[in-house]
Amino acid sequence: QDFTPIEVPRPKPGPGQVLVNVKAAALNPIDITVMLGVLEALGWAKDDKYTPGYDFAGVVAQVGEGVKDLKEGDEVFAVNWSLDVGQLIGKHSDDTGMYGGALAEFILIPAQKLSKKAKDVSFAEAAAIALVGSTALQSLRVAGGLTAGKKVLVLGGSGAVGNIAVQIAKLHGAIVWTTASARTMDYVVSTTRADLILDRKKATWHEMVEFKDVDVVFDAVGEAKSLENAKKILAKGGSYITIANPALIPKKPDDIKKHPPLRVAFHYILKNNKTDQDQLMNWLNQGKIKVTVAKTMPFAKDGITEAFQFQASGKSMGKNVLLF
Repeated sequence: QDFTPIEVPRPKPGPGQVLVNVKAAALNPIDITVMLGVLEALGWAKDDKYTPGYDFAGVVAQVGEGVKDLKEGDEVFAVNWSLDVGQLIGKHSDDTGMYGGALAEFILIPAQKLSKKAKDVSFAEAAAIALVGSTALQSLRVAGGLTAGKKVLVLGGSGAVGNIAVQIAKLHGAIVWTTASARTMDYVVSTTRADLILDRKKATWHEMVEFKDVDVVFDAVGEAKSLENAKKILAKGGSYITIANPALIPKKPDDIKKHPPLRVAFHYILKNNKTDQDQLMNWLNQGKIKVTVAKTMPFAKDGITEAFQFQASGKSMGKNVLLF
């Protein structure tokens, strides 16, 4: 793949739209998946001139007619993903026809998708939190894991989504367990406040006597047979959520209830929700959660290539961010 940036005309915002001068853009595994065309079979659009990247932070350069809450110079961030209009799950495109596009000096985006960045949060951190934070928060919410005393197991505490999910669940008073490898153990210990962290090579979570009547299992890493094994430890009425098993993407609302006695069991896909983004930013600004920026690279051919190679390696602990 040739990641040489090309010159294109600077877009102009139409009614309800905002033009943002991008200062930082974060990569996610989904960027590679969508670029490879794997998800087009699910009906996920990809224009011939598709510009990758969903997470970004920057400065408002121009606002379109009717935009009241934002002005030139405001520092903002967002995940340019499908807008939350009450649907069960999202996908990367929506009726606005504006999705992705973060790997560019300027991005055109509907104003309703943007949140303001706190002054003390860096552009890199703001870009890094939107997709993974929204995914973690929304997944836990639909699973019922945002309640004090709930027992929550997050598979994959070193992954960007899993790491934030552990922090958010703990913030809400849940009892949280997670998994890590020997390589990532120190990272998970230092970045989360999990009540128990299992070395997945040394312990089999679904056979541990401590894990009984668990309320939520959140598979943030795509562990083999995780649903089958989760049923062994989940309480009646418990919930299983994954972000790594497309076979469990619900085609209709009732599909999430096809695994009794579990309350729900399905693959969740985030939605752009400004209220959720605002909450994540507040938590970041208050130091209640932290997002790790693993590596920053310049927005140039070599930097973009390095960022995608590092992302594809699966060795990242934290987010890979391009700086403009």
